[in-house]
This record gives sequence, structure tokens and C-alpha cells, in this order.
Amino acid sequence: METFNHIMRGRVWKRARALTSSLMRGSMWIDVDSTVKTTYGKHQEGAAVGYNPHKRGAPSYHPQLAFCAETKEILQAWLRCGDAYTSNGIVAFMKQLAAHLPNRMRLVFRGDSGYFVGALLDWLDARGDGYLIKVKLKGLVGLLEIQQWQAVAGHDGWEQASFTHRCGTWAHTRTFVAVRRLKDEDCNQGKLLDMRSYDYFCYVTTENLTPWQTHKKYGERATCETWIDEAKNQMGMAHIKTKNFLASSALFQCAVLAYNTVRWMALVSGDKQLMRWEMASIRTFMVRMAGKLVCGGRQMTLKIPTTLLHPKPWQSWLRVGMT
Repeated sequence: METFNHIMRGRVWKRARALTSSLMRGSMWIDVDSTVKTTYGKHQEGAAVGYNPHKRGAPSYHPQLAFCAETKEILQAWLRCGDAYTSNGIVAFMKQLAAHLPNRMRLVFRGDSGYFVGALLDWLDARGDGYLIKVKLKGLVGLLEIQQWQAVAGHDGWEQASFTHRCGTWAHTRTFVAVRRLKDEDCNQGKLLDMRSYDYFCYVTTENLTPWQTHKKYGERATCETWIDEAKNQMGMAHIKTKNFLASSALFQCAVLAYNTVRWMALVSGDKQLMRWEMASIRTFMVRMAGKLVCGGRQMTLKIPTTLLHPKPWQSWLRVGMT
């Protein structure tokens, strides 16, 4: 099922590039994240007690997903045991993904602090790929406090800094960028400069961006949470579970394929409105239709509108299925 997903994506991309010359040219930003799916009942293989903020102490699965930031599709997904840490198997995960992507494409990995792992950075560096990952480091605040900070033009209370640093197990130094924001209470109280406190945001990156630009670029990753919610709650990803882990994984991949199929149809349609819509929006505006059941002359008649609510996306959707 994973391989089939990769094959179908390759065919869709080939067709989509013919329609959009700028599609997926140069670097591809890949948002990687994990999510939690609580399990109920007994004897579900692979379910384990781990990080579960929604239902603490309950067994769950901990899937890992990679999204294409440009097309919103799921590039790859693994169903994992519930006690797996965020970055468990991330290098193998990325190796498998890279093997199914065009060789000429440069990947840029974007992830939260759970993916601040030296082995992943080493693998990306060796391939010549990029990354933008939030830093998780013991003593990070102390390291940031000694840097040279400069005000961010046009943004009061914000400062930025860049520096190089080598963690204890690393073979070489890497570029770190950071921004900090003066805490609101310190602004209001007008504390002296040496008594002010800050909120810090730090990233390790290969991209040629200013610290402020890097911070804003990382913020774009927030939409990844929306896509995960769509896949889980609107397409039923990891919703159907069995006693057998491989069977549950196959059903999980079916949901991934269903999610991607809708994304691919919107992509190939070339309709920007379709590409923006969530799965629930497509159901509401493309599938559901208002009607009125009228009784008269011993007959029941269903009256429906003669025009669609969104005719242009509907025609774009139809053309995908007809060509």
C-alpha cells in the first residue's frame, strides 16, 4: 500500500507539472510530525501507553507523517506503537521517503524540537538537503543569553541573533538562529534592561534566511496540524483498528490513500479554490445538496436547486474524472 501510494503520486505529479510549470521545482519543504490516536477495547496489537495528551494513561498508536507543504498531500505515513518517541526511526523513515522522490529534488525537512536529532541532521547534510528544526537543548537559555542581539526592524520588543554551535556528540558546528520577545509584563512594568525577561525561539537551519524570516518560515508549519486533523477526523485515518497490527496498518494506509486521492484530484484540477478546501468543505459544497420533499397528488417529489452552490469548482472536479 505504501509503494502504491508512491507510484500514484509520481503519476499525478507528472500530470500536474504539465499544468503548473512552477510546481515542486527546486526545493521541496517537507513537514514531518507525529500524532496520537487513542485505542479502545482489548488486545489491539501495537497499542501501548505513551504520550497521550488527550486521554492520559490510555493505550494508543503514535503515527508519523510527512506532508508536502506545497500540495498538502501525505508523502509518507507510518503507523507506530503508542510508546514510540517522536523521532524514533526518523532516519529510516526519511530514507524510504527519499528513495521514492525525484533525485534532482532538494528536500528541506521542517520539524519541531522532537526531531532535533544529530543522526537526522548528519543524514540530511550528507545528501545536501536542508532543514529547519526547532532546538531542544539543555542549557539553551544560558547559551542564548550570551549572544549578540539586534532589534528586528518594525517589530517592537523583538530581537534576533545568529551563531554557530556544536553539540557534544556532533562532528562539526551548525548554524543556529534565534529570536526573542520581551515578555508583556516586563514591557508594562518598564523594568531595567538587565532585569528584563524574554521568550526565546531557537532553530538549527541550513537555509539562507534571517533569524526573523526563519521564525516566520517555521510558523508556516502550523498548518501541518490542520492537515493531520483532516486526515484523522475527516478521512478516518487510524480510526479502524483490528487485533492484528499489520491489518490495522493496511487500513491506515487505505485512509492515507483516500486522503491523497482527494488532494490529487484538487491538484490536477488546477482550481485554486479546490486546493484550499478541507475534506469537510468538499463534502459540504460538492457532495451534499439542499432539497425539499414535497407531497402532492399522492406522490412525493424531491425538489433540488437547478444551479450548484459552487459551479466553477464542480466543473473543475468533473473534468478530472472525465479526462
